[in-house]
Amino acid sequence: MMPQALFDPPFAPPGTAPDAARGRRWSTLIKAVVTVAILALIAAGADWAAIASRLTTADPLLLAAGVAVKAATLPLAALRWRAVGRAAGFSITRWLAFRLQMTSSFLGQVLPGSVGADLLRGWFTWRLGHPAGAVMLALLVDRLMALLGVVLIGLVGLPRLAAVAPPAVAWTVLGGAAALGLGMGALLLVARIPRDRLPLPRRLRDGALGRTLWTAVGELRAMAGRPAAWASLGHGIAVHLATIAAVILFARSLGLPLSWLDGLAIVPAAIVAAALPVSLGGWGVREGAMIAGFTLLGFDRDAALLVSLLIGTSIAVLSLPGGVFWLLLRHETSSLPDSSR
Repeated sequence: MMPQALFDPPFAPPGTAPDAARGRRWSTLIKAVVTVAILALIAAGADWAAIASRLTTADPLLLAAGVAVKAATLPLAALRWRAVGRAAGFSITRWLAFRLQMTSSFLGQVLPGSVGADLLRGWFTWRLGHPAGAVMLALLVDRLMALLGVVLIGLVGLPRLAAVAPPAVAWTVLGGAAALGLGMGALLLVARIPRDRLPLPRRLRDGALGRTLWTAVGELRAMAGRPAAWASLGHGIAVHLATIAAVILFARSLGLPLSWLDGLAIVPAAIVAAALPVSLGGWGVREGAMIAGFTLLGFDRDAALLVSLLIGTSIAVLSLPGGVFWLLLRHETSSLPDSSR
């Protein structure tokens, strides 16, 4: 069972730490400036008349299919969160997992990357009575499985990427995948070594931080043997494949002959870029990555921008019902006692 003290102190309600709140506001403001700056730079070089013409002549059936496939990412991501929760030691229903995911997606439209939305999903999960340590561990594993899933998909598309991109790009993808694999393997290996035998400074090895980190590493190793953790990897891969399928459908609706191999080669980079906590909701960095990928394949820059905008707009619209779930969850959690926490 997860120790409750893992990663203490747990999530802090907004307003309890004024300095931290001010830091968050400044961080959000900076990321908003970055988002606007990137989008303005991209927009300045776009031919908006050509983009509008492409959109008006797009195939409506393929557009609708793209939105429908993108909508599937929401319940799939909810299943991933439920699976990592089971692996971490707490259980939630499919309906609650979906509510939490919808809330996370809605708030993620105005939060940096996907990290801020993940933390709020964890916050609500904890407020509903689940152990803080287990929730924090689930958040970490959820991100790891999402990253591992996109890396595995990127490796499948690597031959196609290597055929159209400079060698440095393909080697960067391969090196990143190797670093992730070696890092995860080293983490699991280190977890088998007694803490007092590690060649670390005594203060780090025996201090509160060292004990906490060692507990976390041990729990990660334990989770590696739980089927639910690997089920979450399957759900994560399904989320990414649905996003790639939506990109392909949107591209084909605009007359671009984007194949599955093309999608596997270029979309993973856009997924990773959108998840980075450098812009609001992934806007700007996703468009830049998508334009770069489509350009490598020889497709039109403006069409690539339109495809990326369709992806971003579709998830923003699909996440709107999450606002209702957010209000309901706030009401539900505000009525719970805090004494047990």
